[in-house]
Parts: sequence; structure tokens; C-alpha cells
Amino acid sequence: MLGELRTLDPCTLTDPAALRHLGAVSEAGTVSLDYCLLHLKPDERTLVQLAVGELVGPDEGGEGDPVVQHGALSIAQSAPVPGHCSRRVQFGDGVSLQVSADLLAGDPASGLCGIADSGAKLVADAVQQGRAGHRDYPSNSLALLDPCAVLDTESVNQVPGLEEATPRPGLANHVCSWGEQSADSPRVQLQHTAGEPPKLLHGAAVEEQIDGRRTVLSVVGGDPQVPLCSAETAHIPFGRVAGQVEVAQLVVALPGMTGTDACDYARGLARLAWPSLPPANP
Repeated sequence: MLGELRTLDPCTLTDPAALRHLGAVSEAGTVSLDYCLLHLKPDERTLVQLAVGELVGPDEGGEGDPVVQHGALSIAQSAPVPGHCSRRVQFGDGVSLQVSADLLAGDPASGLCGIADSGAKLVADAVQQGRAGHRDYPSNSLALLDPCAVLDTESVNQVPGLEEATPRPGLANHVCSWGEQSADSPRVQLQHTAGEPPKLLHGAAVEEQIDGRRTVLSVVGGDPQVPLCSAETAHIPFGRVAGQVEVAQLVVALPGMTGTDACDYARGLARLAWPSLPPANP
């Protein structure tokens, strides 16, 4: 029903014009290959972000969530939490497409679940009407490259706590993860994404050349005591908006250690991964 997941354009699954009854709607820019972001302003003081398109497997959904039928598809209604409400458009194979509404500013009682409901119904309609569109990526795009093939698992197994870790690919093959996805577990993730070129956002970030690629190494959040570090490098231009690029993002988390330690491992893994990325000018 969605076609080739690697090239799926999640922005074709929503319709800003159909959401205008909820408030002013605008595109929010690209931060991922896997979901589309919109901003809604129900009133002058309230700003809501709607994320549409992230695919999740059966182990990532909430068991026992209420389900409503919408045509041939069903929509699972997750229980809201403060500032967040999500819905999952469910397919018959255990895969779901997530729609999330998050409050960025304004009144917490701003109808987030109503916005998520409307977004999920638009997705279900688009899918059932055959309107799921696809991006036309060039042959050297990161979107067409499996990140699990870019970073060798034997190298990841050298990271403390990940000696036995095996790769877990994302459903659209834009991300590969090693280790448990919890705050107290060591983990490595390589993601192919898109948006603005990597920037030096704080004093705990440095710019280096790794395999001839400008790379930004950054302790996430800027606190050197936080054991989470990313290594990011820009690739080729992305989409129709000037300045947007594809980005390879490598993240290393080492609970119990420091951000400097995490960056040392991120740097080492980037040195092994970047040579496997396609050339910017094939």
C-alpha cells in the first residue's frame, strides 16, 4: 500500500489545506527522511508540531490501545501524555504509520489528540486512495544506502557494552541501531537523514576532517558530562529548498562515561563508516 519504503515521501500522506479548520498551517522544514513536519497555530499563543509518516513495528505500539476503523485501515489511539498525543495507522502486517502532535508553545489543553486524529485520518485516506508518493533520489543518495552495510558490526562490538550487539535496521532502511534503546544502555546508531548542514551549536562541538568530509563532533546537549555524542557529515543537496542536504549521523551513547569518551568512539566509528558512503560527485 505504501510501495518502496526507502523512497516514500511522507509529505504526500498529509494535506495542509485539509487541516486549516484546526488553525493556520505551515511546513516546518525537513529534519528526517522518514517523517514530514507541519506547524499548526490554533490561536496566536499556541504552536503545535504535527509529525506524519514514521513507521513503527509491532513491538513499538501500545498493547491494549483503543482502535477505531477508518475504511479498510484501523487507527490505534495512544493515551495522551502532557504536551503529546499520537495515533498509529495500522496495516495488516504489524507495521503502523505514526502521527504525533506535540505542543511547542501555548495552552496544554489545546486539543492535541484532535489534531493527531485529523492527521491520522488524512494518512488513512491518502493510503487507501493510492496517493502515497515517492521521492526520486539520485544514485548516490544516502536514502538508497543501507546504514547497516556502512558500519561494520565487528567494529561496533569494540565499543564497551556492545560486544555481543547485532544490527537492527529500521523499517525504511534509513537507520541502523546496535544496543538497547534505553537511557541506561550503551548504544550506537547510524542514521541517514536530511535537513540543514551540521553546525557547531555550542562549546562542546568541534569540526574535523574525517575521510575528507567535514564532520561535526558534538556532545549532545553541550554538557561534556553527558555520555552522548554525535558525528555528522553533510552529503548531497536534498529536496527543493535551497541549503538542505542529506546528512549521515552517527550517535554513540556510553552511560557511566563522559561525553568526551563517547566522542572518541564516535570519531573512531566515523573513520570506519565514512569511506563506505557514496561520493558526492559520482
